[in-house]
Amino acid sequence: MLNFYGIKNCNSVKKSQEFLKNEKIEFEFFDIKKLDEKTFDFWIGQRNIIDFVNTAGITAKKIGLNKEKLTYLSKDELKQVILNSPSCIKRPVIEFQGKIYIGKEYESLK
Repeated sequence: MLNFYGIKNCNSVKKSQEFLKNEKIEFEFFDIKKLDEKTFDFWIGQRNIIDFVNTAGITAKKIGLNKEKLTYLSKDELKQVILNSPSCIKRPVIEFQGKIYIGKEYESLK
């Protein structure tokens, strides 16, 4: 079983859920807005923290999180920004067999 993190009304999340269902891959859904620090620490232990940021998204734009700002925030500062506004994370995030998949990377789960 894989852990699937997203926002229910997000089109990218809906599309990826449909893909997983079509591939008959079982998953457990978790609301990314309720992301806890322990889970996020696991993710950033596997992947670069910048990989998770959707600078083109509405939330990132509202909080002024752009590519330029990513270059001067420390990892700890960026972590706190993301934990305070988890909607700025690219979606979905999938935990499967010890690996983290972000965004359209779910397509490699065929």
